[in-house]
Amino acid sequence: MTNETEIILETFVEEHLSRLQEQTLVTYKRNIIEFLDFAQIPLQDVRPSDVRKWMAHLNHYEPATIHQKIASLRLFFDYGVEEQMVEKNPIYAIELPKLKDRVPEYLTREQLMQLRMLTNRSRRERAIIEMFYATGVRLSELIAMKQTDIDWEGRHILIRKGKGKKERLVLFTPECEQQVKDYLKERADEQPYLFLNSKGRPLQSRTLRLMFEGYSKQLGFKVTPHTMRHTFAAHLAEKGMPLVHIQDLLGHDTIG
Repeated sequence: MTNETEIILETFVEEHLSRLQEQTLVTYKRNIIEFLDFAQIPLQDVRPSDVRKWMAHLNHYEPATIHQKIASLRLFFDYGVEEQMVEKNPIYAIELPKLKDRVPEYLTREQLMQLRMLTNRSRRERAIIEMFYATGVRLSELIAMKQTDIDWEGRHILIRKGKGKKERLVLFTPECEQQVKDYLKERADEQPYLFLNSKGRPLQSRTLRLMFEGYSKQLGFKVTPHTMRHTFAAHLAEKGMPLVHIQDLLGHDTIG
């Protein structure tokens, strides 16, 4: 590993001190060094084939461990692209094997962070992810959202077409507010719907499902709109919110 690469790695670690838990960052750094020592080539010369060779070298590890190692590289090369240290992230050309018996009902905070990092490439997609996570709404409810349903001052949204035609108010976080506002700044249309497809038309459920299939393939773990709903509920429960209150926020008698 060259001195230049060592400097990049240390800068990467410093940049992510506030985003990752210390132990996670230690593990990620160790994984990155392990790959760079194996590859023995300049960072900008790393190609998908080099990553695949490393994966073959790791075949004695459990699939979950390999996924974690690749996640470390994905984040590191994302940083390299952002800082214009490398041209492309070679990890996005890698198709990871599916994890068996490890499809989570909800995302861990580390997995959520990976999903956020992945969707940072598109303000629309980043806003959609944050809306799902901040509100726990169903796919159909997100598609039906209109800009006039939002109370920015009160930071809540009126869900008009919920399951069983049950209207309810859902709150959203400052992070969600910022992401949605950033997305809306890009818009130059008169469509009433909050989220549109890439052609400026109302978003369809098939479009969203295909988006999430792409995320699952790139991240190596399954994530769907319903996964985000469970993640919303699980993370609130971790903070100590009573189940009955979570169910009210979800607009359902049970978390489903």
